[in-house]
Amino acid sequence: MNDKNQAIIIKSPDDLKIFLAKNYMAQIKNFFGDEKQSMRFLSSVMASVQKLPALLDCESLSVVNSFMTMAQLGLMPSDVSGEAYVLPYKGKAQFQLGYQGLITLFYRAGCENIRAEIVREHDVFSYKNGIINHEIDIFKSNDERGKPIGAYTVAMFRGQEIAKVMNKKDIMEMGKNFSKSFATDFTPWKEKNDPELWMWKKTVLKQMGKLLPKNATIYQAIAADNEDSRINTNASGLVDSHNLKMGNLLKDNNNQNENSKKEDNKKKEEDGTEKIDMSASEIK
Repeated sequence: MNDKNQAIIIKSPDDLKIFLAKNYMAQIKNFFGDEKQSMRFLSSVMASVQKLPALLDCESLSVVNSFMTMAQLGLMPSDVSGEAYVLPYKGKAQFQLGYQGLITLFYRAGCENIRAEIVREHDVFSYKNGIINHEIDIFKSNDERGKPIGAYTVAMFRGQEIAKVMNKKDIMEMGKNFSKSFATDFTPWKEKNDPELWMWKKTVLKQMGKLLPKNATIYQAIAADNEDSRINTNASGLVDSHNLKMGNLLKDNNNQNENSKKEDNKKKEEDGTEKIDMSASEIK
């Protein structure tokens, strides 16, 4: 295909694996730093699409973008690992960061002994001056412990314990406000898809990230997750003879935001109006 705007057509899991291997193997190897891991990533991509064939009905470019965002973060698309997912939404694929993927990134950033727990209505729980006391009767089932009412996470970072607690209402509001897939059948926000409530734990962990020293990779991962893999509006210009000129997708998005800032600032100077800008790296 010589037309640089020619759409990519992916009709099967094999098509996607072959396309990525042919056009992006060097980048994938660079992201994972290991050929064996890179091959495992491609196999996991194919397995993910086989398990969720609705992705084949999505815009092919969005599917490729979502999986390459995942590769850039060095995460595996696997329901087993729970690191990251690609989900269909209104004809396009979306990257979604999993709880375990966020844990992986926090460990890479230097956190230790990370744990997250669900609080149920019959548990003994208190949170005072940053200190959590949570008592669970391990001989009781979740049903016996009662309905989930909140979640918390605790981590050690450079010898200091950091904790974050959220109640159910605030957690669900975060999901409704920031996940486009919140009401879909595929969303992990539904308890039938997430009986262990990992999305609750992940939400609290994301908020705890605000308490840690800035880490570019974590902030980029959370920004991409908050955006639900927003598809680049200039996507049609990224295709060139079967090759997506993706490079550093998150960096490209940040560059676009920087350009938008400059245009807004210029306009503000011209018309005297004030604008509020939210960068892509802002944690929601």
